[in-house]
Amino acid sequence: MKKVLLFSLIIFTTLAVSAYETIIFHFPDGELWESAFYKKRGNEAILQYVPGGQTSNNWIRTIVVHSYNENESPAPFFAQTEIRKMLKINPTKKYKLIKSRETDAIYTRCTDDYKNIPAHCEFLRITCAHGGIVTIQYMNRNKKDFENNYTLWLEVIRRARLMNSYWRDERTFNKSIYFEL
Repeated sequence: MKKVLLFSLIIFTTLAVSAYETIIFHFPDGELWESAFYKKRGNEAILQYVPGGQTSNNWIRTIVVHSYNENESPAPFFAQTEIRKMLKINPTKKYKLIKSRETDAIYTRCTDDYKNIPAHCEFLRITCAHGGIVTIQYMNRNKKDFENNYTLWLEVIRRARLMNSYWRDERTFNKSIYFEL
């Protein structure tokens, strides 16, 4: 009996480690968003989406996803660390808390121009994933557009879902927007 339990535990642990985590967005109807940048380095993956016609360096709106595997920090604690980093980059405005739970937190802010960084408005979501933590950041350099579409984009960021699958070729994935985190 002990051998069966040990074997089952080994298989279960192996399955959990080899699972493929992906992120799924429901972009607004009529908008074509595409991957502009993707890089995986060590335990971190970085993914950037931009609307069609924009690039990773030349964008008005963008979504940037950072995935940190093997990080078990509570979302609000991790958020504070990330916020401190971003306030060093552009300290012109502070973040306002929208939602805070142990496993999920959302913040917003609109910055001013600072050094070589253009002003922008953003949502920052930190959410716990299977065996790690993910940040989702929507940024818009057009403040009026951000304000006019505040509720729409807040919902896009809230509805972003992480999917954990044991099969790399899961049929629910759209191969053009599938990225392992």
